[in-house]
Amino acid sequence: MKLTLTAISILLIYNTGIAQAIKGNQNKLLGVYDGRTPCNVLAAYLNEPTRQECIKIKWRLTLFVDSITNQPSTYEMLGFTYKKGNPRVGNWQIQKGTFADPEAIVYELKEEGRPTLLFQKVDNNILFFLDKDRKLLVGNRDFSYTLNRIAK
Repeated sequence: MKLTLTAISILLIYNTGIAQAIKGNQNKLLGVYDGRTPCNVLAAYLNEPTRQECIKIKWRLTLFVDSITNQPSTYEMLGFTYKKGNPRVGNWQIQKGTFADPEAIVYELKEEGRPTLLFQKVDNNILFFLDKDRKLLVGNRDFSYTLNRIAK
């Protein structure tokens, strides 16, 4: 049996996908987002101890999707008590609806034993923090509850 170049290409793509799935290497980078928020509101929401001197929290959110299905898979979040050696990690999913907009896209980040984090996707480059009632968190004159894409 002779295989055409197209058939060989399809077999290679198919087998590569299976090999990645077997190795568990299914994640690819969707985006990296940075931002600075006021400190105490999010600290209280996350059940983290607050300090009077805490003025801001620097955040870095890295989102991954499944390389085969392009569906949300895992995330890593740095900021506040989530330091480089101890990031917050978990799974995320896409939902719909905020308090103000039932059609808004919402990213829900979960980690077992921790409060769920919610973000409204404004566009591919901007995410807004939401509270547990899916309302926008309002910042102050120095810091907002916004994450901006810095990579990918």
